[in-house]
Amino acid sequence: MNIGKLIYDLSARKAGSLVTSTFGMEQSASGPLLDMEILVPLAKEVNVPAPYIFKKLFHLKYAVYARHEGNPQLIQNTLNQMMEYIKANKLTKITSVYSVNMKELKQGDSLDGMVTDLYIGVNPSVL
Repeated sequence: MNIGKLIYDLSARKAGSLVTSTFGMEQSASGPLLDMEILVPLAKEVNVPAPYIFKKLFHLKYAVYARHEGNPQLIQNTLNQMMEYIKANKLTKITSVYSVNMKELKQGDSLDGMVTDLYIGVNPSVL
């Protein structure tokens, strides 16, 4: 909600699908605490206040890709298949998983209708 309000306050508009990446999670007294990045493509360059950062470019050149269609509770199965592929092809994982929600659900929609593209950056060199 805070990001949406900031975008509105800056007279900007979202220009693509939301991208997220989770780097870690720890338990706190108030529940799980996520270390995550949320990337929102914007139609124009803006100056953002801290703690936000404006990235002019997000470039992921070499990645293993998979599309997960259906309930996000089953996304771990897709991630496991991606990791098996990386291991079988002797690739080196160099990023966390980037998730792109390709189909935004409206209130009342079933989670089974979700479509999420997943990317894991890999080193192009095989040593």
